[in-house]
Amino acid sequence: MPKPAVVYRVYVDGISVGVVQSLEDYTVMLQEMLAKEEAEVGLCLAFAQEVKAEKELQWEPVSDAGDVGAALAARLSYVTVGWCIAVNDEPLVWMSCREDAQEVLDRVANYYVHEASNRELLSAEIIDAVEVLAEEVLPEDITDVDSALALLIQGTEKVEKYVVSRGDTLWSIARSANVSEAELRAANPSLRDSSLLRVGQTLNLVVAEPKVKVRTVEKVKTYENIPFSTTYRSTSGLWYYQSRTVQAGVPGKREVVYEIEYINGEEVKRTQLSAKIHSQPVTRIVERGTALWPSRAVGMFRWPLSTGTITDRFGSYQYWRAQPHRGVDIYAPEGTSIYAAASGTVVKAASSPSYGNYVVIDHGNGYSTLYAHARKLLVSQGQKVSKGQRIAEVGKTGDATGNHLHFEVQRNGKPIDPLQFFRP
Repeated sequence: MPKPAVVYRVYVDGISVGVVQSLEDYTVMLQEMLAKEEAEVGLCLAFAQEVKAEKELQWEPVSDAGDVGAALAARLSYVTVGWCIAVNDEPLVWMSCREDAQEVLDRVANYYVHEASNRELLSAEIIDAVEVLAEEVLPEDITDVDSALALLIQGTEKVEKYVVSRGDTLWSIARSANVSEAELRAANPSLRDSSLLRVGQTLNLVVAEPKVKVRTVEKVKTYENIPFSTTYRSTSGLWYYQSRTVQAGVPGKREVVYEIEYINGEEVKRTQLSAKIHSQPVTRIVERGTALWPSRAVGMFRWPLSTGTITDRFGSYQYWRAQPHRGVDIYAPEGTSIYAAASGTVVKAASSPSYGNYVVIDHGNGYSTLYAHARKLLVSQGQKVSKGQRIAEVGKTGDATGNHLHFEVQRNGKPIDPLQFFRP
């Protein structure tokens, strides 16, 4: 009498996908599927669905392993054990092993450490709540170490880089990257201390929005300038608008040790631990002139007044003037005598809206002098005058706002500073 044959019905999540002749066929089929997928993704995998085979008796057994394999391939998906890095209870990335997760956290903690001979790292730690948990995840959710680091530090797995070339400036790089200069500086904290770029330097073109907070504490030795002070002295040996440095200031030097705390590379606290002075600053000494009247002549001209004070110098600018001052203004009481600065011929004795009553004397050799705003002229055009001869009286004619003499010296028709012929 015939007996029923033993077969194995295969189920995926309780749904039959076919029959195989032996349990060995079923086992080999699943092992081969896992091995193929694991080779492709490089991870240890498991089936995401429940797969089982149950013994069954059939009088006319029908078995097609190929059909069952195709059905399994169509229905099955894969999962792996991922090590999740969660920050403040928020899952951020999944790694293939705990060691990779720890490497990421170590690199994050040390990301902001400054590598310099004058710095000593005291501590570096992530101050957010961080957990590493094992979870079942899809293989495509697994992240490599560099991408995970970029995500935690920059807020994105994609970080654009730029390598500085000769001739680059922050402005030109920002423009080519379609970002502002401020955004470029924000993406590269090291640029905040200096705008100097180095050929070969690598810059980030993505503004960082870190997913974690990292606190680093460093002991930093630096050399600082001690500012020098300035002492001012009055001297009658300079005109009132002049000054000169008689002793240059020199900054002092001191060695200072700080403990500096950073959050994500930004300084948040600085504590001075020690300071050692290497050199004291040297005071700068500046002399300021007080002279409003010449003490002597050093050229061909004499001073055109016997009293008064200089109120405006050659070359100065005033809002009511369209050009630099062409001479010097000398205050004196109305009616004060004006004298010829040198012998010569009066070429003009006239009046104008700006100069008022004025005299021009030609002294030869390209030199001439002009005397303006006079109350009264005492010479006429074509007259020969001698050095020191009385030629006019101080007034406020023309555009003058008060009694004064506007005195010009011209050489070949161009005004020059009259005070170069006198000493304070």
